[in-house]
Order: sequence, then structure tokens, then C-alpha cells
Amino acid sequence: MDDLEMVCFEIISHSGQAKSCVMEAVSKSRESGKKEEIDDLINTARQELKEASTQHLKILSKFAETGKNFVNPLYVHAEDQMMGAESFLDFAIELIETNVKLAELQNKI
Repeated sequence: MDDLEMVCFEIISHSGQAKSCVMEAVSKSRESGKKEEIDDLINTARQELKEASTQHLKILSKFAETGKNFVNPLYVHAEDQMMGAESFLDFAIELIETNVKLAELQNKI
């Protein structure tokens, strides 16, 4: 396995971990509405995406240095996974806020 493939798998792995944390955060926000637990998961997701972005930057930097186009389907898939996880995080944060507010209202009733 070459360096590009290893970096791609790192991007995919960290993006997948981020998505898992986000899904768990959304689920917890619906179940309990406890902001502290949710915030920890969201922060972990952000860290995973930061690492995915760092790995992604390695590929872009190598391209900038060499000018060689070495894009392959695995790289396209890795970018797709990272961008999907980033979008999912943005959407989930809005959903979590709604769930937390709903939980607060239910507790008042």
C-alpha cells in the first residue's frame, strides 16, 4: 500500500469516527437532552474531523510541491466521506439544539 492509500484510509477512518460521535450525540440529545454529554461527543467529532483535514492537507501539499496529479477513486471517496461528515456535523448541531430545547420544555410541563 502506498502513502496516498494510507492517507486516504486515515481520512476515511477519522471521518467515520466523527460521524459515529455525531450520531451518538443526536441520539443522546433526543433521549436525555443533557448538554454536557452531548458537547463531549461533538468535541470528539470535531477533533476527528480536524485530524481528517490534517491528513487531507498532506495530499494537497504534495500536489502543490510536485504538480503531479495522482488522484484516484480512493482519494475521491475519502474526500466525499470527510465532506459528508462535516456537513452532517453542521446539520446535527442544529438538530441537537432543537432536541435540547424540546427536552427543557418537556421538563417544565
